[in-house]
Amino acid sequence: MNYRHIYHAGNFADVFKHWILTLLLQKFLEKDTPFFILDTHAGIGIYNLEHENAKKTQEFCSGITKLLKHKVTADFKKYIEIVNNLNSGGEMQLYPGSPYICNDFLRSGDRLALAELHPEDFASLEQNFADNPQISLLNQDGYAAIKALLPPLQKRGLIFIDPPFEVPNEFDLIVKSLQTGLKRFGHGVFAIWYPIKDRKLVKRFYSQVKALEIEKLLTIEIHANAPTLNQLSSCGMLIINPPWQLDAKLRANLPQLLKYFEFPHGTYVVEN
Repeated sequence: MNYRHIYHAGNFADVFKHWILTLLLQKFLEKDTPFFILDTHAGIGIYNLEHENAKKTQEFCSGITKLLKHKVTADFKKYIEIVNNLNSGGEMQLYPGSPYICNDFLRSGDRLALAELHPEDFASLEQNFADNPQISLLNQDGYAAIKALLPPLQKRGLIFIDPPFEVPNEFDLIVKSLQTGLKRFGHGVFAIWYPIKDRKLVKRFYSQVKALEIEKLLTIEIHANAPTLNQLSSCGMLIINPPWQLDAKLRANLPQLLKYFEFPHGTYVVEN
């Protein structure tokens, strides 16, 4: 429980996963029926990039700062809109975490559950979202929330799993939670973010997930291929039950994202 995301807020990995999150949520808006979102590792929801810990690492300079310099394609505009609205169209100071992004998509019948175990981060999360009756705040382990809250009353839903990876068996915990979640909510959309530091561990994770005999699975990776970066340089997202044509949208836009990040040797992977 020592991990604090403020050191990494707005970096290229955040932009990558939060942009994909907006693409997923836009798909949910295409139908009138209500949906449910569970964010298993919510963090504090809004990050102040002027905070001393954010300024210490300045990881946002390789992510959101670079993206905002460019005229982006249409599929990035909703994500950019959310970022700009949080900053009232002015100078970039605040970065929206996944709870803020999810909340932006809620309609009257939709519901959002935010789980955060870290006591200080949960207190900040409460401060940011306690007044919203559509949001449930849970000071508990996010994997336990999967078991407790699924299936939701709503017939559609997104489970967003974005753990800190501060324990060596995090991938195993994810796989175990997926086994539980899919039994309870087999047609739900599960989106999992993960760092790519040890390729052997990631390949093992992929094998474990495929062993669950999931019919529809989408794997996305982004690699900066920039050894001078003093931070994480590769990460991925695995999406179970991805929306129709999401893969095509990612293939069309990931080359642009690498250009926005100014990663001339960067690469990406999109595999069904």
